[in-house]
Amino acid sequence: MRKDGRDTFLAVGEGLAEITNERVAIVTDMAVAADNIDEAKAEEARQRAAARLRDKLSSQEVASFNAALARSPAQLSVKRRHPNP
Repeated sequence: MRKDGRDTFLAVGEGLAEITNERVAIVTDMAVAADNIDEAKAEEARQRAAARLRDKLSSQEVASFNAALARSPAQLSVKRRHPNP
């Protein structure tokens, strides 16, 4: 995202994107700026979710932990490529 001439990098979840000559519009269930991502907490959340998936869980719990597993790597990837200055 570019605002006031400054680039901001976001980790985004699932959603839709509309791209035209003038703009890009994104509708997503998650958007976190790289500056707001705590790498240690995101890694810890990923590890917790992966560990819980080894337990006997309901289908709703499995869906919840799979969603957490999808969010954490996205956040870690953005944060590692665009660390705070």
